[in-house]
Amino acid sequence: MRRKSSGNLIVDGYNLGRSGSLPLSRNDVSEECRAELCGFLGAYARAKRFRLTVVFDGQGMGNREQSRLPFKGGTAVFSSGSESADDVIRVLASTAPKGTVVVTSDRGLAGTLPAGNVTVVSCDEFAARLCAHRMEEIKGSADDDPDRRPGKKGEGKKPKKRDRERLRALRKL
Repeated sequence: MRRKSSGNLIVDGYNLGRSGSLPLSRNDVSEECRAELCGFLGAYARAKRFRLTVVFDGQGMGNREQSRLPFKGGTAVFSSGSESADDVIRVLASTAPKGTVVVTSDRGLAGTLPAGNVTVVSCDEFAARLCAHRMEEIKGSADDDPDRRPGKKGEGKKPKKRDRERLRALRKL
């Protein structure tokens, strides 16, 4: 029996890998580093039941067409030589279902994504959640939910609708 997916997760691979926020052995563009990043993300996506797509920039690598490489927990997409990873992410996000999370710190890209369908999370914020999840697996689960606010709810204390939708998407992470 197949488990239901929690949602889609699209990651700007080089943007996250080079951010320095993840405990990777190196932060470069080598095949070993991409495999390490994909393994790290794949384990997280399997645990959280996300459909994971990691997009890498293929410009300057001699790729004439876009290529896909499945790995345990997700799919790596390499852009063609004539397009950037940002272009591929824009296309994926435009056809993505509501609730999709895009991980990038590229403000230019984040500003051009459809706000109604996707929630954009910075690489630093996602890396913090990823590392916290890994520590939780090692040490055991925490009793408190860090996103939960104590106190009364009501008209004056209720966050804006956009903020509530963002928090709802982030809780899945």
